[in-house]
Amino acid sequence: MADKAVIIGISGPSSSGKTTLARLLQRIFNGAKTPHSHLNTFIIHEDDFYFPDDKIPYTTTTSGDRIQDWDTAAAIDLPFLSQALRYVRKNGTLPPRLRSKEDQNDQSDSGIPESTYCVLGRVFTLCAAAGDHVLREVHDAIQLHVFLPAAYRLVKERREGRSGYVTVGSAPAPVDQGDEVEGGKEEVGEIDMEAEDDRPPQNFWVDPPGYVDDVVWPRYVRDHSWLLIADEGVETRSRLRMMQIW
Repeated sequence: MADKAVIIGISGPSSSGKTTLARLLQRIFNGAKTPHSHLNTFIIHEDDFYFPDDKIPYTTTTSGDRIQDWDTAAAIDLPFLSQALRYVRKNGTLPPRLRSKEDQNDQSDSGIPESTYCVLGRVFTLCAAAGDHVLREVHDAIQLHVFLPAAYRLVKERREGRSGYVTVGSAPAPVDQGDEVEGGKEEVGEIDMEAEDDRPPQNFWVDPPGYVDDVVWPRYVRDHSWLLIADEGVETRSRLRMMQIW
């Protein structure tokens, strides 16, 4: 059976403008005419696939503090995400099981004048994950891959300027410095995408002091080491090394 939807995946470091670009592209292309129909577009937010608050894994910072790590793949329900993407490709709609909370978070102004929207048609940078990777099933469910590189200074400024993030689930129990907390467990087998969203009530996460330098940027550089090369004399700042069309 032919796919009923084309999924464009937008990746990059935290606060690089992924959501802003997705909303911009949706505004440009939703309702646009094609030779046979009009385009219908919608956004799938990765943030809607995080495990509940009490299932988010912990990490130890350079200062020895134990804090939750929202920037590791282990914090995301990857089977739910990959199966939701396959559902969208097959049906052309969002699964009933997915109820988005992302639009409750802060929204940035794209800074693009109203008159410019009508002339914007394409702004894509293509890349792909190399070989086996923890996100391989998610990657394979996406037809077109976009990567948005961003400088450390911009990531730090934008991330620390946010008030926080809407989350779900019970608040995590306090942990001692020596506790090992693995985080959420992935669901096994097929997930009923037609079922109603039964996830727990909503909460709110605020980054603790130093979270960008302790977690966000080091995790981004480590997880994208195959794609990045360090600038001379700067340990944690990286630039884009290569882009591939897969």
